[in-house]
Amino acid sequence: MKLTQLFPLIMLTTATFAYVDMDDRLDTLEREMKEVSAVNPQETRGAGFVTSRPDTVGNNWFITLDILYWHPKLGGTEYAISTNPDFITTQGGQQRFNFLQHEGAIKENDFSWDLGLKAGIGYKTPHDDWDVYARYTWFESNSSSSCFKTPPAAIFTLRSVEGTAAKWAKSHVDIEYNNIELQLARSFFLSRRLSIRPHFDLKTTWLSLAQNITYNRSDLPRVRPELVDLDRKIKDSSKMRGFGPQVGVDGKLYVGNGVSLFGDLSGSILYSYFRVRHKETHPVITDDDFVYGGTQYTIKDNHHRFIPFVQMFVGLTWDTYLNSNRQHLSLKGGYEVQYFWRINQMMKTESQVIVPFTEDQRALRHYFDPISEDLMFYGITGEVRLDF
Repeated sequence: MKLTQLFPLIMLTTATFAYVDMDDRLDTLEREMKEVSAVNPQETRGAGFVTSRPDTVGNNWFITLDILYWHPKLGGTEYAISTNPDFITTQGGQQRFNFLQHEGAIKENDFSWDLGLKAGIGYKTPHDDWDVYARYTWFESNSSSSCFKTPPAAIFTLRSVEGTAAKWAKSHVDIEYNNIELQLARSFFLSRRLSIRPHFDLKTTWLSLAQNITYNRSDLPRVRPELVDLDRKIKDSSKMRGFGPQVGVDGKLYVGNGVSLFGDLSGSILYSYFRVRHKETHPVITDDDFVYGGTQYTIKDNHHRFIPFVQMFVGLTWDTYLNSNRQHLSLKGGYEVQYFWRINQMMKTESQVIVPFTEDQRALRHYFDPISEDLMFYGITGEVRLDF
């Protein structure tokens, strides 16, 4: 066969193989485009971000366990002023206590570091790579504080309806914190080394605050002798139940060898119901013309507040696959902060005003106002996550 006859055959064969190769390439390109694109509700196609969640073979569940080592900071626990007052000599030569002097050091409760935990379970949906996740948080802490002054030094009460001077005072505060979050999230890559995980939550919080204070009466001048060394006890409590939406975003920067830097930020507004109680008791003292003591005040208040909340968590994480990619293990540790505004609604009782009672007599009217102080938890959090 002549060369001129072979040339068209060679060209036809080459074109046929080129067409087949091009068709395969187009199929591959179409398949890849489907992986990185998505059809939106308007039935048009746009970019679809590749998921960054752990992709285990044949398994969609995951669990988490966090160990917390936190330090609480609670505002509004001030209970006394420790002072060294002066005495005034009257015209008759008597020594009188200067009740108008209020210089001294304020005493309040300071909490120690305590352990807590978080536990969660989640499911990775096969469709569109969403995560459904539920997590529970538990943390408790308490603090005891006391002060003592030998007369003529004294301690002024700050949380009693009846302002008085005391030899010593002690305060004990308890915090009980429980929280549940139901979360819907989707994680995806923004670049080769950076991923984010926006999430939308329903959050409910139970927080119980209690403060018990004891004042032991001083024997300063102008104090009735029958009241000296007796204890005045104050019990305050504020129980809160709040719920509301929460939004947040978790970011991750991949360093290499399974190590990553992470940062989580979220915030919420909690519609909260408060049950507040204030009670004061004193030993009963009686004589011919004087009766004093017993349960003198029991005040209750129920109300609602909107409580803002913010949470931050930053640190390092390490990831690895196990058992031929059937499981995935993640270890995470860092510094966490949770902040509640105006969540301490216990009563402050030092406000009072003199009101007319009769033409010749006057009476004291007391005001019970909420403290409305903040609460913060901060410290170290370590997390273990297993996808299986």
